[in-house]
Amino acid sequence: MPNPEYDPYDDIYGDPQKEAEAKPEIEIEVESEGDSQENFVESKEPSELLMCLVLASAYLGLAKYCWTPLLLAKDWKLLFNIEGFFLSIALLAILIGLRPYLTPSALQVSKYGIKYRGPYWPQRKTVNWKQVTRLYLSPELIIALYHPEVGKRRLWLLLIPIVYLSDRERIAKVFIKYSPIKAIILSSPALISRIIILLAFLAVIIWVLEMLIH
Repeated sequence: MPNPEYDPYDDIYGDPQKEAEAKPEIEIEVESEGDSQENFVESKEPSELLMCLVLASAYLGLAKYCWTPLLLAKDWKLLFNIEGFFLSIALLAILIGLRPYLTPSALQVSKYGIKYRGPYWPQRKTVNWKQVTRLYLSPELIIALYHPEVGKRRLWLLLIPIVYLSDRERIAKVFIKYSPIKAIILSSPALISRIIILLAFLAVIIWVLEMLIH
């Protein structure tokens, strides 16, 4: 049974004096002279692609099974809605499975700032540390509030879902290492919150199906 007092970020803010004594002087000099950076790239899981293909095959099978009865009923609106729904879900499942191979998510953190390419927004976003005003870290999501133009009051939001990235256990520590501002540590959503989100998602799917049928 896990210890309730366990803090996954307990070792992030260590004792600066002990850390300085533990690191050799040569290593510190090399890091200060070089342009060190950390790279995190989304890993490709063949099992996820296989599951998406299985899901797509199931919906294609349903579309084929319902085609003949709906065609004989000559209810063209119902035929278009049901078949369109099954084919759309099958196509979406295939695209989700292929996405890590086509546009993998990538994150680069350095002393200059952040470079991030999201899983469903392949254009890379670059944010310098001078632009960042607030930084929130959690085991599943990084949130950065930044100014698009330094000196302006307008704020933009940069969301980095690190669940897509490999070696994500190190990402929070890397941000704290390079960020000039102190990050705010957030905890993961509680189990009840996850259940509520899942139920809300299922309710939306049922509502869409009801709209398509009627």
